[in-house]
Amino acid sequence: MTKEITLEGAPDLRRIYATAALRRGNASRTLPDVRYSRAGIRVAVDDLVGYSHVCRFPVAGTLPPTYPHLVAFPLQMAVMSGDRFPLPLLGAVHVENRIEVVRPVDVGEPLDVSVWAQDLRPHRRGRQVDLMSEVSVRAEVVWRGVSTYLSRGTEHVDAEPSDPPSTEALSAVTAGPLWRLGEGTGRAYAAVSGDWNPIHVHALTARPLGFPSAIAHGMYSYARVLASLGPRLPESGLTSRVWFRKPVRLPSTVRLRTAFESSRTLSVLENAKGEIEHAVVENTW
Repeated sequence: MTKEITLEGAPDLRRIYATAALRRGNASRTLPDVRYSRAGIRVAVDDLVGYSHVCRFPVAGTLPPTYPHLVAFPLQMAVMSGDRFPLPLLGAVHVENRIEVVRPVDVGEPLDVSVWAQDLRPHRRGRQVDLMSEVSVRAEVVWRGVSTYLSRGTEHVDAEPSDPPSTEALSAVTAGPLWRLGEGTGRAYAAVSGDWNPIHVHALTARPLGFPSAIAHGMYSYARVLASLGPRLPESGLTSRVWFRKPVRLPSTVRLRTAFESSRTLSVLENAKGEIEHAVVENTW
């Protein structure tokens, strides 16, 4: 029977990260049957403006397609930091994300958010799990998200892969916008998202976790892509999916290339020389 936990306020992400080092996960093959929820969340206009500025979205009367993820993310961390959750929080790698924008969400609408984990499964480099998020307005589902996290460990060479679509359509696209991401990019995004994961904020905190420098948040890179494509994407009926490939080390310069079709865009975010693929993003409607 699912345990329903309703929170009055957002979990303290800094405290969750501070205590995450004490949790090592366990060998369980099952997930705790728990669902975290919050009701009547109001988006603060100042918070939205800050997020839009950092991610380059225009400030409008509706939420950017990635913004509901920020509302759901603290509940994801609450699920993953639980004592019975089988994977350790620190070191978990965000490998994929999928969002579905059912309809535009007005800034002033009260949001009800529910988050749970499902589909713990082997990965070629360890184990992975999906964190499911659902955002509703007055019992109407307006947005859904699936965040897939990988915990490295025992390799499963026969595990079913989840690879991005072929990028052959991009072979004829030779140019695209260049973005210079400074050393403080992770801290700027953390300030507007609340995601203070140490791998993103400074090289000194990233190195103990296996990274030679801080790396950009995957959801920041993803948001920048969607913001760049904004005028070409529908406001509703959008399904968007990102596959995170190689981390974006900070500082660095990245380039976005996109192929446009009648009801689909396919983008690749890569380093300036086109040698390293950082993310593949597919939008359909």
